[in-house]
Amino acid sequence: MGRVKIAKKSTFIDMTAMSDVTVLLLTFFMLTSTFLQKEPTTVITPASVSEEKVQETNFVQVLVSPQGKVWLTMNNDTSAAYGNDAMRQALLQRAGEIYNETHKDKVSFTKQQKEAFAKLGTFGVPMAQMGEFLDLASKQEGQTLMDNWLSGEDENPAHKTGIPISWNQDDTRPTEFQIWMKAMRQTENSTLADKIKDGTGVAIKADQNTAFDIIHMVMDNLQSIKMNKFTLLTALKVQE
Repeated sequence: MGRVKIAKKSTFIDMTAMSDVTVLLLTFFMLTSTFLQKEPTTVITPASVSEEKVQETNFVQVLVSPQGKVWLTMNNDTSAAYGNDAMRQALLQRAGEIYNETHKDKVSFTKQQKEAFAKLGTFGVPMAQMGEFLDLASKQEGQTLMDNWLSGEDENPAHKTGIPISWNQDDTRPTEFQIWMKAMRQTENSTLADKIKDGTGVAIKADQNTAFDIIHMVMDNLQSIKMNKFTLLTALKVQE
């Protein structure tokens, strides 16, 4: 008896539908994802059992390194009425005005410098060097030069990174950190101002190995200008 021949069937699988779904998912994640901004230093936050999420808009982040350097990040709700660029330009202008009220060496910023500041995520150099820092944006590889300055990897030893937070007891002037925080509190974005006032709009992010004296100095800076409410960023503690 002859062997029965089984008809061969095609193994072709139409992947068009799956490709469409993949593209849709990719597009969805691209549009809804929040990209992490580059920070001048990497910190490992201490662990805690708190599961309260930090808001993604209308907040000010105070980044503190183990060496006591301080940088700031300010995020708006990106509303059409008052976007991030306009808010940051107004912040730089107001901080300069407060600084000039108590310092002999005045500072001023050009339109180009304000536009460069508006593009920054995290910032933090002494006010006297802010103009020179912002001028780097117009140079070739300007972003790299600015990142190196903020991270302390700049080749020029005169370039200082971090917002000064210490003060002399005989000096009644506010620290530069307090100047920036006062300017942020006076923002025209009422939503952000309210968040800063109730404490949910100010978050301190520090490394778990940062000395308590440094954190205490940051908190003392805030409390001295009657900003008594703020949050501390932590990582979720892993259950043993």
